[in-house]
Amino acid sequence: MKSFVALSLPLLALAAPHALDASSAPPSFKINKVISGGSGCPQGSIDVNWTNNGILPIYFSKDFTASVGPSVTADQSRKNCQINLDISYSPGYSYSVYSADYTGYANIDSGVKGTVAAHYYFSGEQDTGSTSLTLQGPYNGKYVKQDDVVTSVWSPCGQQSLLNVNAEVSLTPLGSYASGQLAVNKETGRFTNQLYIRWKQC
Repeated sequence: MKSFVALSLPLLALAAPHALDASSAPPSFKINKVISGGSGCPQGSIDVNWTNNGILPIYFSKDFTASVGPSVTADQSRKNCQINLDISYSPGYSYSVYSADYTGYANIDSGVKGTVAAHYYFSGEQDTGSTSLTLQGPYNGKYVKQDDVVTSVWSPCGQQSLLNVNAEVSLTPLGSYASGQLAVNKETGRFTNQLYIRWKQC
């Protein structure tokens, strides 16, 4: 039921009053609600969990699959999902998405290009973390995406803010005889975006 694309970023020293600790979460925190929308995540099709070691798995359904081919309509070539996570936690903390894991499968003909991309940001903030993986056909099998997040995106210090995750899978070109499918979990038909969260005290 799990599949991932990975982003790992070495912990960086930040100019903050307290030292950064990737494993030290606030005394209390919870996910209040999850709002999602997009062609890759119909309402009610995602699950979000939390682990004590700072991992936030988001499970997508098999709807998150892009397709191209002679008999495939153009709107199937790109699937996206915009997720808003409302997380509350103890005052005096801030958190960051510093990495993410994805894996999946692709079956694409020669001449077809597949892209898996994700963007992370907090509502009202300008900083954005983005990653992408390109697969060039012919390709048939499992892929693993392991990328560093170039920008460390932090929630406003001492304030609650929505974490936004905008993920997508896409295939090009359209209107050719070449075919392809790009998904995120061949074994289970589930797409997991596993975010890694770190905390700091303000």
